[in-house]
Amino acid sequence: MTDVELTRALERGEVPNEGFRHADHLRVAWVYLHESATVDQALARMAATLRRFAASVGRAGKYSDAITAFWMYQMAAVRATMPDADCASVLRAYPQLLDKALIDAAPPDSSDSSRDAPDRPVPRRSA
Repeated sequence: MTDVELTRALERGEVPNEGFRHADHLRVAWVYLHESATVDQALARMAATLRRFAASVGRAGKYSDAITAFWMYQMAAVRATMPDADCASVLRAYPQLLDKALIDAAPPDSSDSSRDAPDRPVPRRSA
């Protein structure tokens, strides 16, 4: 399934909870970043989609604006360095994005949802 196909299936509610892992979240984020005019628009789309998904699988309370913003800004930072890459190439270049614990290493204020934070952590590219 392509990233776009996964995104559309998620939007239609066709992805089971156990079939939607962290890497899949990143793939959808990448699609929204490419399809949206701004990071804020991509973030809004991602937030709406994840809220619907979480509610549809009975886990509405698990959704977090702060965590969604953190990961969207991580992906946006990488997109700025690799604008023409596909998500698979990005994840090969920045495998630390696949580590859900990356958010734990971020400064305390980096996972907030403020939109004007130029000091967001940028993942280091693997050698």
